[in-house]
Amino acid sequence: MYGWIKFLGWFNFSLLVLNSSLFITRWFYRKFNKKLQNFPWEGFKGLMKFLAKVHPFTGGILLVTALYHGYLATGGFVIYSGSLVFFGVLAQFIVYLLGKYAPAMKKSWRPVHRSLMLVTWALFFVHLFGPYSIWIPIF
Repeated sequence: MYGWIKFLGWFNFSLLVLNSSLFITRWFYRKFNKKLQNFPWEGFKGLMKFLAKVHPFTGGILLVTALYHGYLATGGFVIYSGSLVFFGVLAQFIVYLLGKYAPAMKKSWRPVHRSLMLVTWALFFVHLFGPYSIWIPIF
């Protein structure tokens, strides 16, 4: 059981890195494409398109596997440092849905989504270095 929990933890970390890399590659491309005139790597745009295409799916998978990982690790539903990471990912998902379906959020959801990415990473490091620093059993 511990091996499966550990695998899911690393799998979730990989999904978090993959999802964050979309923002990083877009930032890198925008920053250096103007300075270099011709971007040195032809495949970079293809990488950005691929990351943009898989981002919603990997985000959804991350939501499900993170919830399952936390349930297995705690033996139930408990608010602990991992739950906070899950809530960060869930908040990003909610902001995405609002941006997609709420007319008032159509143009302003991306900065909020990116800011929540930074919050999620901060919560991830709290979870990594102090996994049981918060422990509130629900049921």
